[in-house]
Amino acid sequence: MTTTAEASSIIKRRRLVDAAAELFHRQGVAPTTFANVASEAKIALGSVYYYFNAKDDLVAAVTEARKGGIEALLARLDGSKQPRQRLEGLIDAWVSDRLVDALYGCPVGSLCFEVARGRGPLGEVAAQPFQVLMSWCERQFRQLGPSRDAAPHALHLVSALQGVSLTAAVLADAELITKEGKVLKRWLRSLEPK
Repeated sequence: MTTTAEASSIIKRRRLVDAAAELFHRQGVAPTTFANVASEAKIALGSVYYYFNAKDDLVAAVTEARKGGIEALLARLDGSKQPRQRLEGLIDAWVSDRLVDALYGCPVGSLCFEVARGRGPLGEVAAQPFQVLMSWCERQFRQLGPSRDAAPHALHLVSALQGVSLTAAVLADAELITKEGKVLKRWLRSLEPK
C-alpha cells in the first residue's frame, strides 16, 4: 500500500520527468538545465537534485518514459486483428502528431539522436526506444508476408517515419507527414499476399 508521502513523491518525480521531456523536445538536452526543469515543473530546484544526482540520470529517466510511451502505443495497436491494420495504426499515430513534429521533430527521434550522438554511457539507453519500435514492426511484417523481408521492411518504415518528421521540422510543413503516411499505407497494401 502506497502512503500519501510516497504517492506525492512519485507524482513530483513524474512532473520533473514530464517537464524535462518537454524541454528536451523544444530546446534540446544540452541547453536544458536543472533550473529550467524545476521552473517548467513549478517545483523547487532542490527537488530536481533530490530525484536525479546528475543530468544523465534525468536524461535516462526521460528516455525510459519515451520508451514507455512507445510501448503503450504499440500495446494499443496490438488490439487490431491484422498486421497491416496495426502498422497503419502506427502511421496514423505519426500523422496525428504531425503538428508537434513539424515544430520540433519527433519527440523520441530527436531525443534519442541527441543522446546517442555522444555514444557515452547513455548510448545504449538512447537505442532502446528504437529497438522496441523496430522489433514490433518486424513482428508485424513477419505476419504480413515472407519473414525474410521483415527486418528490411521494419527498417524502411521506421526510417521513413523518422525521416519525414525531420523533414517536416526542417521545412516547417506538417502536411509532409500526412502525404508520406498515405504513401506508406499504399506500400503496406502492396506487400499483402494476393
